[in-house]
Amino acid sequence: RARIPAVVRILSSDRATRVNEMIEAELSLADDRDDLDYRERLPRVRIVPRIRSLCSLGTVRRRIHVLQWLPQYRVQYLLSDVIAGVTVTLTAIPQSIAYGILANLEPQDGIYSNLVGCFMYFLFGSVKDVTVAPTSIMAIMVQGVVLRLGPGAALLTLLAGAVTFLFGVLNLGFLVRFISMPVITGFTTAACLTIGSAQLRSLFGISSKGKGSDFIDA
Repeated sequence: RARIPAVVRILSSDRATRVNEMIEAELSLADDRDDLDYRERLPRVRIVPRIRSLCSLGTVRRRIHVLQWLPQYRVQYLLSDVIAGVTVTLTAIPQSIAYGILANLEPQDGIYSNLVGCFMYFLFGSVKDVTVAPTSIMAIMVQGVVLRLGPGAALLTLLAGAVTFLFGVLNLGFLVRFISMPVITGFTTAACLTIGSAQLRSLFGISSKGKGSDFIDA
């Protein structure tokens, strides 16, 4: 058998050593990359504190505003608030009945809408000078859905509440700032004309038949 020169054996051993060192370096670098790979752990690290903050007492107090002002309420304000509440109620009852009829619903439906809206704003509202109640524009929009869907229009209440709740959770109230004043003015003017034309039938005592519920379809 031919003998391998010593120089060749030394070079082969050095090359094998270098290869082993390179392999170990790559494995070590891969381990370091695994240690630095936070993509799997990042959602858990951020979601858990987020959930805890949402379930904290401070967050609940910020969302349910009645928990902020009710403990600080003064008894001497009670009489004035009762008088104001009775006054607003006496005004809201006939107004709610009219809006219920305008929406092609029963009169009590308008009262229910006013009652539930005020109660929900009592719990979650942040402005004490705001009165929440059905409006003429809202009644007109509901009327179109009621005429098309009939009893199925009750789903509109759930959808409107869900959208409003979602806007409140996501703090999307700032979107109102992007509605220009000409748009608001035009919409209000159109609503006034629609409401006025819808009441002409009752004003003149005219009975009309057909798919539309108004003497003048707007």
